[in-house]
Amino acid sequence: MNDYKVSDYGIFNDAVGTAKKLNESLDTSKTEIDDCKNKLNSESVFMGPACDEALKGLDNCCSKIELLYDNFNTISGYLVDTANNYKSGDKEAKVNILSINSDGKLEVSSSSSASGVANFSGSNNEEKMYNYLSSQGFNDAAICGILANINYESGFSTDAVGDGGTSYGICQWHEGRWDNLNSYCEENNLDSSSIEGQGQYLLYELQNSYPGVYDTLKNVPNTSEGAYQAAYKWTTDFEVPENKESQADIRGSSASSTYWEQYGSNN
Repeated sequence: MNDYKVSDYGIFNDAVGTAKKLNESLDTSKTEIDDCKNKLNSESVFMGPACDEALKGLDNCCSKIELLYDNFNTISGYLVDTANNYKSGDKEAKVNILSINSDGKLEVSSSSSASGVANFSGSNNEEKMYNYLSSQGFNDAAICGILANINYESGFSTDAVGDGGTSYGICQWHEGRWDNLNSYCEENNLDSSSIEGQGQYLLYELQNSYPGVYDTLKNVPNTSEGAYQAAYKWTTDFEVPENKESQADIRGSSASSTYWEQYGSNN
């Protein structure tokens, strides 16, 4: 997203302000219409069937105004979040998208989950994991932290076996976690010995079993320091090797230097 510049941020602030003003106008209109509708309801008993039909039409109009009001609330919230993500790191600005359902209601969803695209392109497993994690909305700092750990655990070999034959794969999933990898891949028609299967299980396990690590990764600054933070958290809370604090420092340093220079320094 090199076409976005810091000088562009002001347009988000203008758009947020415009959306809020529109919300205020719609809110005033909605309140006035509701007042009129309630008044007509109380008077309709004296006015007969014609007034009843008019009230049905008014109810229909009010429901459309409420939908419009809710949609502009969604838009203004989306603009605020996008502006914040945009400023924290260009890639984050593309994570969320607006979509509209069959009822005309706007919704915010993740671009990766909405599209279902899992990009495993690359000439080797390291490149494939970088592209996959990037396609799932992680910034370069978070990805560098993960890649540094995978390198120390397995050297990106999906067939790596360790701990006396009890750990397996790129993350050296141990015993029960290895079983869970196999079960997940079997249920989702994936090959547990492939980078695609292990990469998708990594994200599933991260989101469902390690929400604290996931939250850290989604919020680290897109800087070399952020890469260190991501690697440190991954080591101490996801991999949990022996001497985890000293290992976390080693892997954090690798993430913030070697991997950041390769994948993140251009940011």
